[in-house]
Amino acid sequence: MRRIGEFILVFLIVLTFFYMKPVVLSQRSPKSVEELVVNEVKPQTKSNQQNELNATGLATIIGLSEKQLKEKMPNPKNEWVVGVDRKWLVYGDNKIDYYQVELTDGKVSSVFVLGTKVDVSPFSMDMTLGDISEITTIYPNFEFDYRDKKYEIELTEDDMNYRPLIAFDNGTFALLHFNYDTGQLLGVRYVSKSALVEMIPYQLNEEVSLQPVELTDEQWNQFNQANTEQMFTILNIMRERVNRKPYKLDAELALESKKALEEFNADPKLVIKKEERLDQWQEKVDSSNPSDSFILVDEELERLLKLGKPIDKGTHGLFAQSMGDVPFIVSNWFVNRFDQQEINDAKDEYIGIAFNKNQVLVLFNQKAVNTSLTTESSDKK
Repeated sequence: MRRIGEFILVFLIVLTFFYMKPVVLSQRSPKSVEELVVNEVKPQTKSNQQNELNATGLATIIGLSEKQLKEKMPNPKNEWVVGVDRKWLVYGDNKIDYYQVELTDGKVSSVFVLGTKVDVSPFSMDMTLGDISEITTIYPNFEFDYRDKKYEIELTEDDMNYRPLIAFDNGTFALLHFNYDTGQLLGVRYVSKSALVEMIPYQLNEEVSLQPVELTDEQWNQFNQANTEQMFTILNIMRERVNRKPYKLDAELALESKKALEEFNADPKLVIKKEERLDQWQEKVDSSNPSDSFILVDEELERLLKLGKPIDKGTHGLFAQSMGDVPFIVSNWFVNRFDQQEINDAKDEYIGIAFNKNQVLVLFNQKAVNTSLTTESSDKK
């Protein structure tokens, strides 16, 4: 028994030695290259990871000259000159075939589509955000180079839900405008890099200041008239898309809008009472940054409307102070949870529109304030 016990003890010592040796050596010896496993960690850049869809349809006409555009799409139905070397050519006149093409310095810089039968593939009007997400991922960040500068764009949660941005492989983009009320695709805005930088519809890392252009009163009157016609047309096409009756222009409401804006600009303190807000307003007015818009709070808007001395108490309105891009202004009204209530009112039939440079005031009413001076939308066509 003693020999058996000694044998077992020696056996355990030998077994322990051979078992522990590789463990000790493994802790002291480096692994061979073949044994190393490297987990690659890519930098988490918040931009330039977006997919780019193949450019099709109207995304491919961005950058064409006016001559090339008219060879491809002759006979526009209308033309609006809205700025120095900037105009819109209008194609279509109803909710099925409407779109308009923007020319800046003689080249196509953007296209705005509302017609349900206009080719906006791979999208289609009345798609939901869920439908779009089956085609491409909705990204919160984008990065692109333009004129030796790198731009980074960041979308908010609301932007991603109601105004997402899509990139194409030809260097263009599309802003998809979803109706807040229905969640369906209402309009598509194709833009070049230059148009995107000048519009600044999203948060941008690089501050953009455009060289201010001095305009004569005659030029402002021309541009304001064109923008009034453009806004009236777009509002009615969108109303048609959401199954509302088209508006009729009311001359008295237009005069009230014009008077309110004139009084406001003559003395902003009549509308904006708080000094801090007044400083913000002046800063935006003096700025050459196209993204510097200004939103009146409810009580300020009420004071503005009263400056027009409205004949009817049922008059309500929308105000915008921005760079004067009418398709963008109207589209934003439809995707904003508060503004869309003003223009979705089925009972409203009459509107008055007034522009004052880069400001616009639209008044709405259920009845004509001046019936003898009322113009239906069909009279404009």
